Amino acid sequence: MGITKDVIANNKDYQRVLAAHPIVFMLFVSETCPACPSALELFKPIAEHYDPAVKSLVLDTLETAKLEVVTGTPTLVVHVDGKIKEILKGFGPWDTQEQTLKSLFKRYAQPPVPDEPA
Repeated sequence: MGITKDVIANNKDYQRVLAAHPIVFMLFVSETCPACPSALELFKPIAEHYDPAVKSLVLDTLETAKLEVVTGTPTLVVHVDGKIKEILKGFGPWDTQEQTLKSLFKRYAQPPVPDEPA
């Protein structure tokens, strides 16, 4: 399934996504953001590792309805059971960004267990 690059047009769409998935990570990015490409590069493989336990969305702020807590990009908003649990504005210093993201995902969901051989 992987990461969904999506557009959320309005509050109803936000609520639909949050109701359908217990854990949702929304990464807000912008084409004009110089830090967004590297944030996305770090985010994708970690998010894919936790799929399908975590629904991960990449949302372009120019195309998606505004979420009040997003005041800049990149911003990662973590929802659990429809409620915002954490907001990560930027990913911190370059040398700790990967560990920061991994810790955040690990805090909210364990990766799926691979199928065991029969």
